[in-house]
Formats: sequence, C-alpha cells, structure tokens
Amino acid sequence: MNAHAEAPVSRFEGLADWYEQAMSSDSGRKALRNASNELLKDLIGPGSGTALDIGCGTGTVSDLLRELGYDPIGVDLAADQLRIAVERLPVVQADAANLPFLSGSIPLAYSTYTTGAYDDLQRVLKEIARVLKPGGRYVEITTHPCFNGGYAELQADGSVIVRPGYQRTQFLQPSHFKSATSTIRSRVGAWNRSLEEEINVILKAGLQIVRVTEGGSGALPDTIGIFAVKPKEAESES
Repeated sequence: MNAHAEAPVSRFEGLADWYEQAMSSDSGRKALRNASNELLKDLIGPGSGTALDIGCGTGTVSDLLRELGYDPIGVDLAADQLRIAVERLPVVQADAANLPFLSGSIPLAYSTYTTGAYDDLQRVLKEIARVLKPGGRYVEITTHPCFNGGYAELQADGSVIVRPGYQRTQFLQPSHFKSATSTIRSRVGAWNRSLEEEINVILKAGLQIVRVTEGGSGALPDTIGIFAVKPKEAESES
C-alpha cells in the first residue's frame, strides 16, 4: 500500500443541510424515509447492544434504533454529514471499506441507502462481515434495483418502465438523474447494480441471507431490505 496515497473524499460533502431538509419535507423524501424505517424496524426487531450504522449520514435513523433498545454508533466518510449526526449519536469518521473496529466485535450492523455510493461494494461488505461477531446480523435497506434503479422510470400512474442498462454495473453521473431533482442521486450520482449483484456481494462476503423484503411509498416497491447473518462457524476461522 502506498503510504502517501490520498485519503478518499466523500461525494456527499456539503450536502448535509439539504439532505436534512429533503428527508423531513413532505415535498421531498419523507415518505421514502418513513417506508424504509418500517422495513428497518421489521428486519432488525427489538434488542440490545451496539448497532453500527454504516454510512450514517446525518444519523436520521438513530432514534429508531434506540426505540428498539440498541445503542447506535455511526460511521461516515463525510465530515459535513457527521457535523449534524454527532448531535444524534456517537460517530466515527471513516471509510466503510476500512472500518476502524476489531474483527468479530460488532453484534449488529445496518445501512440505509448507501450501496449506490460505494465504488467497491464487495470490499465494503467484506469489511462489514469482518467486524461482525459470529452470529452477528447485518440489515441493508437500499433502493430497489428493479423498480428504483438507474434505468427505472416512474410513470404518472405509478407503473415503472425499466430501460436497457439495468444489468450494467456502472457509475451514473448526476445528469443521468436530472428528472428527479429531489433525490440525492441527482446531486452526487450513483452506482447502478442489478438485484443479482446486490445479493451476490453479500453472499461472497461470507454472510448468509435469511430474509428479503420489499416496500416503499408507491404502487410498486421502491425499496428492498435484506437481512443477513455471519455464520457462527466463522468464529474458528477468525
């Protein structure tokens, strides 16, 4: 590794105030946030102990985790996002592909709408699997690759047209999402990945998928939730 390599910079720097407003406004993304919170609550369930929020942003779901009985800790690369998040939960500035936690130390990790931000999603999932305890859980809430992906176009009647390109793994620039000005993707871009890839990166990281759910705020699901666990036999391998 090059000791003088530049540290990664988040594409989300400078957007924290806009994000806060968009996720709480009835004319913004509030309905999507509420729907995703319901999926997250259903998949995680009540419990206790540390819950690691991967790509926590401004920490908008920390209250939900505390209501369920957990002690959330946030990790995000963007200092601007953490400026707000620190008022809601303990935070660490770090790259999700290089988590500053001991192997096998985290009982629960979760992420909400972050997979499209990572250049190397496989590496991020391997890091999450590394820090999870054997038997530890990972819950991922993300945009639905089929009905809310980079090539999906929502119609006025609630139907969705999926254009050619759905199966291409590629980073889409903000201009690709110019028709959706209220979304984070229209400001920072996003990685397009198929449902097949979204699932396989979790499996290749050594996690076992237990449950998949779909939800959202429209006629078709725009959000997908994945619940996975780290096998207990992984304890002997670490």
